[in-house]
Amino acid sequence: MVEVASSLMDLLGPEKVSFVEDDLATHAVDALRSNRGYPHTGTVVPQPVAVVRPSSADEVARVVKFASAHGASIVPYGGGTGLMGGAIPLRPSIVVDLGNMNRITSMSRDDRTATVGAGVVLADLERELNRHGLILGHDPWSLPIATVGGAISTDGLGYRAYKYGSMGDQVLGLTVVLADGRILKTRAVPRHSTGVDMNRLFIGGEGCFGVITEATLRVFPQPEERRLLSYTFPNFETGFEAIMDIFQTGLSPAMLEFGEGGPASSAEQTTLYLAYEGVREEVASQAQRTAAMFDGYSATSLADGEAEEFWETRHRVAERFKRGRVMKLGDSLAATPSERYFDYIHVALPASKVLQYRLACMDITSRYGLDTVDYGLWCQPELFSTVVVKASLAGTADAEAISRAVDEMLRLVHELGGSMEYCHGVGVRLAHLMEEEHGEVGIDLLRSLKKALDPQDILNPGKLGL
Repeated sequence: MVEVASSLMDLLGPEKVSFVEDDLATHAVDALRSNRGYPHTGTVVPQPVAVVRPSSADEVARVVKFASAHGASIVPYGGGTGLMGGAIPLRPSIVVDLGNMNRITSMSRDDRTATVGAGVVLADLERELNRHGLILGHDPWSLPIATVGGAISTDGLGYRAYKYGSMGDQVLGLTVVLADGRILKTRAVPRHSTGVDMNRLFIGGEGCFGVITEATLRVFPQPEERRLLSYTFPNFETGFEAIMDIFQTGLSPAMLEFGEGGPASSAEQTTLYLAYEGVREEVASQAQRTAAMFDGYSATSLADGEAEEFWETRHRVAERFKRGRVMKLGDSLAATPSERYFDYIHVALPASKVLQYRLACMDITSRYGLDTVDYGLWCQPELFSTVVVKASLAGTADAEAISRAVDEMLRLVHELGGSMEYCHGVGVRLAHLMEEEHGEVGIDLLRSLKKALDPQDILNPGKLGL
């Protein structure tokens, strides 16, 4: 360890290398909670051996070359908000905290682009863009904490994704450090027809194929107007049909949040929050058309302040989450007896299968003795979510029940032609289902890509089922 410490300090300088226990503990975990329904939490013991804070792609390359020469693993670390364990060092690892790479290199209103370091916090970028009459299309719950590199590495989805797409959809170009220390820089253009899009090797790759150090992003003009709406419906099915009507008509809400829960709804009602934004004439006409359409679905429009409150508080959970993230170094992720087990799924499936799938989920959770907190849609009708809990305090049987139920629900998604996750990535939480997700040929192809780009398996090993 002394030799490793000395070598890393020689590479980067002592101020950029840490072996302090509190620092290691902070970088030992992300947002995969100990009481989730993950079947292997008790066996996951994070193993950070050093935290480094490089300030450039060249410094990241030096660390990667060092790790390659010494057989160490590299785990890139952003804001620590990943929900699937994608940033947990499963082997003795050098954790590369990209927080020092937080420079906004350039911004262009004419080109509608921003070139930024991977460690730039999304909220900081949003504020700077706003000063220039621009916005970042990616607007997740974790906006105050999450970083550009982490959002790209999981291809995250935000509240305004229907209008602006996922984080990966906003990537024009990337700078990436490969496993052998070479630095790849792709051309930052909105379209090309010159072979495979190399950006897509790293978008959603969770750091397994390379370490993203900089990105050029598509950014958007600030909307001239935003209209926030909220409605209740007598039941989920009616609300779902109303939402289908929105999209089949061709309306384009920037935000759509629909679920059987929320401050305004009762057990018999479901609540829908919508945001339309853009030029004022377009916003006014879409809001008016929505109100007229919903007359046929027994919808009740809520008070104006209801939607505004939802919009203003949509990121508040991120700060609470940040305060409870650190664990004691050397502990496993096993839940304590004072915790209750829960888990959630975020699946994508054909819209025509959503109601069928929801009924099947009700049957599954009932058979396993679980309670359902919420069923909902996010951004568009094909993206379905639910949260399940075990009412009793944490115990081995509870963990197994949640795990089996969630796996059954995810396998049913595959049978219906869908995907087991649309938002948060894979990490370790869903790694055991990756062959079922992609098929034998698909997972073999991904593993071949991993072996070709990272033959020593030093880049975030154990993630994505690779």
